[in-house]
Amino acid sequence: MKQPIEKALQVARENLREIRTVGEWADKMGYDSSKYFSRKFKKHFGIPPKPKLVELRIEKFQQIVEDNPHATCFEVGFELGIGDEKDLNRYIKNHTGKPPTEWKNGE
Repeated sequence: MKQPIEKALQVARENLREIRTVGEWADKMGYDSSKYFSRKFKKHFGIPPKPKLVELRIEKFQQIVEDNPHATCFEVGFELGIGDEKDLNRYIKNHTGKPPTEWKNGE
């Protein structure tokens, strides 16, 4: 069953661990076509879904680090749906300019 595009952010936040691509997000929303989902998403939110997914993942990362500064990189990566510590380090550094250890140390 296709969900209204207005629910896209809620669906992404609730399923961030499972949603790694726009195609997977479109599937969770019940859309057969990721291109159609992307067009509807951009029209409604004014931003393409991929950068928004990155933004949601970074927000979740910051929330986890703030709420539990002693969480291991493995635990954080698991919550974000990122495979391993190396991938987490690369992802966070690419999108924030700082490695996860700097975020965790409050630098």
